[in-house]
Amino acid sequence: MTANRQAYLNRGYRSVGGWLFPYSATFIDEIGALQAQSGITGAVGEIGVHHGKLFILMALRRAAGENAIAIDIFEDQHLNLDGSGAGDRAIFEGNLRRWLGRSDDVAVLQRSSFEVTPSDILDSVGPLRLASIDGGHTEDCVINDFGLIESVLAPRGVVILDDYFNEYWPDVASGVARYLLDPAARLRPFAITPNKTYFTFAGDVAFYRSALRGRCDYHYEKTARIFGSDVDIFGTQAFTFSLKKRLIEWVKATPAAPYARALRAAVRNR
Repeated sequence: MTANRQAYLNRGYRSVGGWLFPYSATFIDEIGALQAQSGITGAVGEIGVHHGKLFILMALRRAAGENAIAIDIFEDQHLNLDGSGAGDRAIFEGNLRRWLGRSDDVAVLQRSSFEVTPSDILDSVGPLRLASIDGGHTEDCVINDFGLIESVLAPRGVVILDDYFNEYWPDVASGVARYLLDPAARLRPFAITPNKTYFTFAGDVAFYRSALRGRCDYHYEKTARIFGSDVDIFGTQAFTFSLKKRLIEWVKATPAAPYARALRAAVRNR
């Protein structure tokens, strides 16, 4: 799947309906690569797949024998109380066939996540090493989905949350606050990229922060705190960084390169 994954990451995901910032797609793919290199195994899954934009990227990161599960109400929009999306199963499965080559190897649960139990997931695909929460955007739904995913998350698994900082969906932030303030909650945030916030078990935060700072240092911007947890922020100004990188590479290729390096050294030593 390597060629398909790279083609999807480079341009393909733009043709799939949904919302996913380019740098967040790159960062999520980097998490998948880190997990593969670190021997972290398990299924991938998403609550709220819409047309499959992010789900396909995660599914393309599976190793042999790893499963995938999609949870969405699709056409049962009477269950979509907050109007946070309008999935379409036929479009979703068509996108799976286009990018994965088939759709029958993905477990699909067409129901509200309130009606999904941990055993529904574990019996279908096993523990999840990479999970996305992008279903209902009410407080109760966010809390429910965190509890559900926490209970099926594999060791060193990662949870990707959508819309935590989206001003149109404040219930997501308040739902996360209620979850994190619960003493029984085991997940903690460790990173932020455009419109995505990342969580893992408290004992694994240091592993991911250290590894991703090393792998994604060019797009690291700052460290902040959320409910007592340090989180690293990446890529919120990715377009600016991209322009800067192109400009630097252009200068390096011109006769002015030695003078630019000397000027940079002089400024640093002031």
